[in-house]
Amino acid sequence: MVRAKILAQFIRWEWTLEYRRSNGWFMPVLFAAMIGYLVNLLVRQPNPIQWLSLLWITLVFSSLQTAMRSFSASPSEWIYLNQLARPAELLIGKSITTALNTLFVAWTGVLLFGLWLGWPTPEGMDRFPFFTFMVSISFGVIGMSSTLGFTAALSSKLSRNTGVMAILSLPLLLPTLLVALRTSKLALLGEPLSILYPNWLSELALSVLPIALGLLLFPYLWRS
Repeated sequence: MVRAKILAQFIRWEWTLEYRRSNGWFMPVLFAAMIGYLVNLLVRQPNPIQWLSLLWITLVFSSLQTAMRSFSASPSEWIYLNQLARPAELLIGKSITTALNTLFVAWTGVLLFGLWLGWPTPEGMDRFPFFTFMVSISFGVIGMSSTLGFTAALSSKLSRNTGVMAILSLPLLLPTLLVALRTSKLALLGEPLSILYPNWLSELALSVLPIALGLLLFPYLWRS
């Protein structure tokens, strides 16, 4: 049973600690800004598909930077966290804070791309479909952060080996990334909501799956 009060307290503590350590969130944002500026220098007026591809490349690497440090803590900190919360509460709390951090970096990256490269307008449309595109990007980023957070949690129990995280992340991240790419492409091309809804549900399902798997594994692995 997950205690809502403990979970809310843990999320507030993690959020406060994260933003006191400004380098924690500043480096992924700086990375997204740098890539967006370099793309602006190298590619002039990309078409919508090129714009979307470059954006997702930036988002994937920014998400990796954010997730890799989500479960980084010293042994003494883990001892304290194990006394404060249950394994399921730790996993859910860390997943929520990782998703919030990743969303912040992703939204910043999208806005910077729009600022420097312009908002692409697909053929036959008079404006950029901002709302549906941002919803598709947000759901895809949440799915990525959920998968990466799960693999970061596993690697933290395996001698904190970042190589293990990379090996686990690639096959698990590919289905989520393919669905997110397809959904954001459909949104960018101005497809109606009747087509986007099933894809949004798929993104949400892929976000929940790693957490559900982690809830099954962590009670046996976390306190080892």
